[in-house]
Amino acid sequence: MDAESGLKHWLALSRVKGIGRFPISGILERFGAPEAVFAGSSAALNAYSTEFAASIKAFGDWDWVEKEIRLVSEGGARVVPFDDPEYPPLLREIPDAPALLYMKGRRSDYEAPVVAIVGTRRPTHYGLKVSETLAIDLASAGVTIASGMARGCDTYAHRGALFAGGRTVAVLGTGVDVPYPGENAKLYNEIIEKGLVVSEYPMGTPPAGYNFPKRNRIISGVSDGVVVVEAPLRSGALMTARLSLDYNREVLAVPGQMTSGRSAGTNRLIREGAAIVTSVEDIFEALSITIAPEEDNDAQKGKREIAGDELLIWKALKDESLHIDDIAGMTSLSAAKASALLLQMELKGLVRQETGKRFSKR
Repeated sequence: MDAESGLKHWLALSRVKGIGRFPISGILERFGAPEAVFAGSSAALNAYSTEFAASIKAFGDWDWVEKEIRLVSEGGARVVPFDDPEYPPLLREIPDAPALLYMKGRRSDYEAPVVAIVGTRRPTHYGLKVSETLAIDLASAGVTIASGMARGCDTYAHRGALFAGGRTVAVLGTGVDVPYPGENAKLYNEIIEKGLVVSEYPMGTPPAGYNFPKRNRIISGVSDGVVVVEAPLRSGALMTARLSLDYNREVLAVPGQMTSGRSAGTNRLIREGAAIVTSVEDIFEALSITIAPEEDNDAQKGKREIAGDELLIWKALKDESLHIDDIAGMTSLSAAKASALLLQMELKGLVRQETGKRFSKR
């Protein structure tokens, strides 16, 4: 069979009703390849599973397969089947691994460790800062950051990895050509340029609530360990952590205030035995990660360039966000001068502007 025929049969297999109930590794072990599945006799298929046999024989949506191949090409994506070398090797190990993945972005050699950073879509300022800081420190050490590109902690984890000049993988709950949420379109494009966007859903799949819990298993599956930054007792981030335990992955959690509902889930994970994260060194130790030599990246260059009035602002910010008027008052700078300096520092990647004219360190 040629490559195009093989791709068609992989797409067809992924489209078969109820295919998720049968481990792809088991199907390949029995039949060898998707082509052999569709060419298999009723007796051979029934010997594997009568339910599976009925679903294979009922499939006839070959027009969809042809259309999907065209959409993949037009969308600048690629289809990576389970037996392809580019398919994440760690993901192959989980029992409910997808038959194939859609990808956009750079190809990966999978030599670097992968750490997932996840958390609530409605984090505190502390949660955002921790997500970004951990991602910067990990990516600077050569670790790939995985997350789900959702609002909140996920977004800042991806941004931190990119800011450090590192690599990040975004696992979507939509088609690989559908950036979601919409405000992350710029981030989506930057990840495609410097990292990788992944989805198991067909091209053009819109956001739907039931897709996101399912995609969490891929975030867990591609990662050596998962760090939960902030999460209430009911959240997708906790679901990712539970899946990680099922897949024999390391689960780590950042402690939070006992009065904060947004940290109730992470505090419970710690109580139940998750490794506690008080610094990036805790992650290195838990996952036995060897720190790569520090490179002279843009983030480090920017920090060395802080001087003069910028240094006054940097010291004033400390570890909290401040309104621009407070910054001006604490530094004795005029509001206009402080505004100009903050814009300059934001362009350097040193500070982040938040809602309400508030600023914080990156």
